Amino acid sequence: MLKLSGMAKIIIVVFLILLAVTIIFKQTPLYAITQQQIEQQKSQKQQELNRILKDIQAISSSNASVSSKLSELKKEKNKLNTLLGVMNADLKLLEDETKAQESELVGLANTYSLQQALFYVDSQKNLLVTLFEAPSLSNLLDRLLYYNVQTQSMRRQRELITIKNEAITARKALIAQEQASIQKSLSIVSQQMATLENQQATYAASLIKSYSQRNSLVSDISKLSRAAQAIINKKASSSSNPPGGVGSGSGNGGSIGGVTVPATSGAISIFVGGTLFKKTNGVVRVNSANNEVKLKGIWTTEYAGTLEFNKKSGAYAINDLPLDQYLWGLAEMPSSWPLEALKVQAVAGRTYATYKMRYGGYGKYDLVDYVQDQEYSGLSKIKGSYGSNWKSAVDSTSGMVLEYGGKTPIAYYSADNGGHSVSGTESGFGSGGYLAAKADRYLSGSVWTSYGSVNCGYWIIQGNYKNFPWCGQTLQSEGINTMARMQDYLNGAIYYGIYGKMVTTSEVSASSLKAKLSAYGKRSIQEQVGTITDIKHVYDQGGSTIVQGTKYTKYVVVTGSKGTVTLSGTAFKVSYNVRAPYYNAVYSTLYDIKKINNDNWELWTRGFGHRVGMGQYGAKGRAGIGQDYVFILKYYYNNANVVQYNIGRNVRVALTKVGSRVMKVTAKSEISIYDGGTLIKKVPANTEIRIEYN
Repeated sequence: MLKLSGMAKIIIVVFLILLAVTIIFKQTPLYAITQQQIEQQKSQKQQELNRILKDIQAISSSNASVSSKLSELKKEKNKLNTLLGVMNADLKLLEDETKAQESELVGLANTYSLQQALFYVDSQKNLLVTLFEAPSLSNLLDRLLYYNVQTQSMRRQRELITIKNEAITARKALIAQEQASIQKSLSIVSQQMATLENQQATYAASLIKSYSQRNSLVSDISKLSRAAQAIINKKASSSSNPPGGVGSGSGNGGSIGGVTVPATSGAISIFVGGTLFKKTNGVVRVNSANNEVKLKGIWTTEYAGTLEFNKKSGAYAINDLPLDQYLWGLAEMPSSWPLEALKVQAVAGRTYATYKMRYGGYGKYDLVDYVQDQEYSGLSKIKGSYGSNWKSAVDSTSGMVLEYGGKTPIAYYSADNGGHSVSGTESGFGSGGYLAAKADRYLSGSVWTSYGSVNCGYWIIQGNYKNFPWCGQTLQSEGINTMARMQDYLNGAIYYGIYGKMVTTSEVSASSLKAKLSAYGKRSIQEQVGTITDIKHVYDQGGSTIVQGTKYTKYVVVTGSKGTVTLSGTAFKVSYNVRAPYYNAVYSTLYDIKKINNDNWELWTRGFGHRVGMGQYGAKGRAGIGQDYVFILKYYYNNANVVQYNIGRNVRVALTKVGSRVMKVTAKSEISIYDGGTLIKKVPANTEIRIEYN
């Protein structure tokens, strides 16, 4: 047997203590997966939408610029055509003038020829004959002068006509040159217009595509917003489970707003390979030969079992499958955690599902696929990292559930009990004796052991929170809140305390809520206390300082210039959760309110979730020190037993995170499609089946 030296033993002990402390205070964010998924999806879609809108704006601007240029070019083309028309008219006039001049020149030439002929005849006569024929010497001289003058006149006329013809020819040449220039300009303008018209056509096609993408993104964001609204509705519920968080195990059978199928009288359309195969008013069921089907709606997820589409079910899609195969997809605890902790989760999850199947389903289905019941992610859980560990935990505990008083209890659990769970009675979850308040430390021994020189116990926080790293890790800041916001949350708590219901800021603004209280004869926080000077939390054990046994925040005390008002800690928590900005929420029933200055307040929470029943981090810590799953379960669920139970039917899960009006199903093996109970078609592997609610 190996003997250890004293120093080695000290090193091992120190290592174990450090390991234990790390386990105790490590806060892995295993919660808010659905909320983060929705917000990430919305953010990505919104970024893409913003990009598309910028593209539309840029394309529209470019298109407008092209249209303006086209308009100018059309004006230029019209102007050039007008000039060309004027030049054609001028050319026609010149051609007519040329013809007239040519005709005149021909007449002049004929007259000249006649004159020349007559003069020639006279010139051939004998001079004596010519002298005797003339009645007088004056007449003779006139005849001789006339011929000479006529000859000179006709010569000048011919020269003038020639000059005019040369000028007309020059003008015609100039007009022809100008016509050629205009035709060239028209050709250039026409080419430019053709280029711009092609650009316009391209822009028009791009705009059609962008508008289609915009409409699709707006539709997707709308769907995600409805899913987010369902989480906000859940934030307002009396159980106050973490919105979209993992590890709630606390369905209350309430409404799943924003994810149900709207009332419709239309049929369900089944498309196979892009072609309409059938429309039916019946229940459509789809499964595959290898028991794996991929469903694409808002997101894409792979499931075991059968997918059901029923317009009367209240859900877009239902996953019908054996209970253990449902548990394969239970995304409530990291698969890398110790096996015994995973077994604890498997039994708690199976018990919760069995309870809903036996006593508390939703009519056409038993559970929803997010933390209104339990976070369910399909086959991705066992196909992911350490997935075989989780499958082993489910398979090795097959059929094992909790039993209390001869019945299946509802096995509540949450991420982190914050050092101490609260009972079902204290939380409003019921008076079942198995939901007892328990100290929830991961190691055996004193519950209130202090760590380090700062005397910082798991519950004991002194001075500035952020100065003590170990203590700081037990707390989660919920952000800075201004006085205006705090007044709104306090008014919301007053409203909730009076009427037992809460409205979001989108339903009732801060000013409207204040006015609504006054209208109902109830005074707002401003009217009751005046200017607020302090807001304090008060624990169930009294006071604002953690002591041994402190379990939850019981009151919120508001002090102002006119007096003091005490509000329910639960009412303030519910008001804060539904009226605070989207990310902010008090995820635990144990929380602190810290004043930063006169206009700013900070909220801190201990633990995560409703803190009833099993705490997942506590189960992890206990498994880490060697406790088995049965021991851990019996510790968290007081006087309950772990027994074998077979409910004898499949579980039916509403797929609210994936479902939409149009969904696509594929599989890597042959797919069978049923209408009601009748097989209507077998589809080859990798063929897309599209389901549309009309």
